[in-house]
Amino acid sequence: MTQGFSPRPKISFAPELPAGVVALNEPVDMYFESVPENIAHLMNDALPEGFTVTRAEVIPENSPSLGKVCKSAEYLIRSVKGLNLLDDIKNFWGVSVLSAKISDGWLRVIVADPAQNPIGGLIRGLVGNGVVNGWHEVNIVRASIGLYDSETESVKL
Repeated sequence: MTQGFSPRPKISFAPELPAGVVALNEPVDMYFESVPENIAHLMNDALPEGFTVTRAEVIPENSPSLGKVCKSAEYLIRSVKGLNLLDDIKNFWGVSVLSAKISDGWLRVIVADPAQNPIGGLIRGLVGNGVVNGWHEVNIVRASIGLYDSETESVKL
């Protein structure tokens, strides 16, 4: 628990997302006084339907925050109008795009430094360039956040 007048559980999440952006495989830091060996199972028993802990591990107490550890993010993006946004996204994010390809109708984009290259900034840029009229014209899923693996072209934590 935090200290002070109104103690709260100590917990931290990966870099935030705007409302309406779906997220999968999101890391969370939780601080416990002691950790049972079957913590993932115990948490899954208590979580609402649709939420699942897939992995739990004990990390050293003074480890960097998730915001500092999450160096890249993988997004699945598609235009509801069927526009190919690949070139527009590459032009906006430039060298921060580590990988980009189309798969099953979705543009799969891996971007470096998601805290400095937020998805909201991309949408504002696409609107500013006249590519889309707003959030309602784009579907976005953050598939994962963590570290980029260039061999597999994937993001893992």
